[in-house]
Amino acid sequence: GVVGLAKNCGKTTTLNALIRAAAKRNIALGITSGGRDGELYDAITGLPKPPINVPRGALIALADFTIGRTSCRLEVVQRLGIHTTAGEIVIARALEPGQVEVIGCNRAKDLIRAIGWLRECGADLTLVDGAAGRTFLASPNMVQSFVLATGAAFDSDVQGIADAARMAVHLFTLPAPPPRVARRAEQAMESGVSAIIRADGRMEPLPWPTLLGREARVASMTSPVDIGLVCARAVGDELLAALASSLRQHSPRPEVFLVVAADPSKIAAGDRSVKAFEAAGGELTVLRKARVVAITVNPSSPSGTALDPTDLVIEVSKHVEELPVFDIVAELSASGGVMLET
Repeated sequence: GVVGLAKNCGKTTTLNALIRAAAKRNIALGITSGGRDGELYDAITGLPKPPINVPRGALIALADFTIGRTSCRLEVVQRLGIHTTAGEIVIARALEPGQVEVIGCNRAKDLIRAIGWLRECGADLTLVDGAAGRTFLASPNMVQSFVLATGAAFDSDVQGIADAARMAVHLFTLPAPPPRVARRAEQAMESGVSAIIRADGRMEPLPWPTLLGREARVASMTSPVDIGLVCARAVGDELLAALASSLRQHSPRPEVFLVVAADPSKIAAGDRSVKAFEAAGGELTVLRKARVVAITVNPSSPSGTALDPTDLVIEVSKHVEELPVFDIVAELSASGGVMLET
């Protein structure tokens, strides 16, 4: 998968680089999107966009409305019965190299089905272009690994981009809870139940299907010796803020207070809330996660911002030392603040 922190951060450029690399290795490719990609002009901003370039033989899961908007011939090999505003999602094979516009599934369960059908139809590697600003591709139910795309469209300051990349990777690489907690949390989530983990390890189920609007009440139900909170749905800013306030009142605590989510895609909180919660003695954990394998950066933005490509690649790599950072257009890469061979 390719996840963008904002629009115009280079998701499609990254996708095209992955497509080229796979085609050179004769890998049977599947391609789809969690939104709309490859159109000549952005549907929201009206700005020109790079097309998606596909090799001959590639399998593409897309809305049938877009089949006539390609520069290459496509052959429909499977209709999926998944309907969107742009028509039914189908699996099509490219009969020749060309450019395609991909309107894919915007619901997670439909995207999972489409990826499964791409495999059934012969794809050995499926590449998924994620909708900008949406992190549902970080779910292991969706993809096994992903690339994070960021750049000047997200922030006009190199330091701001690097800080945001570091926080994003932090959330995507959250640790798992201890095994004894993980087992009980898994059971609660399978039942769709959120619960407070009491000091003796007992799970106290909460009576609401969602904690939205009840954050302060949930925080008030915790005690200074409780182990943590299992969230069956999303973990948002209000919940972390309420828990941080409660933790400060109960300070010092004997142990950190765990919040357990299913996977990183369920963390819907911003940098400030996460930092405040962690500073108060909390720790975010996840049961499962996809693996972020690289970061790509785009030093320019449609607003006219033009950052120095070398400075941006190096600074981001200093902040996220464990991952390689690439500027695909400038053919630059760095790791740990050190430039690598082109």
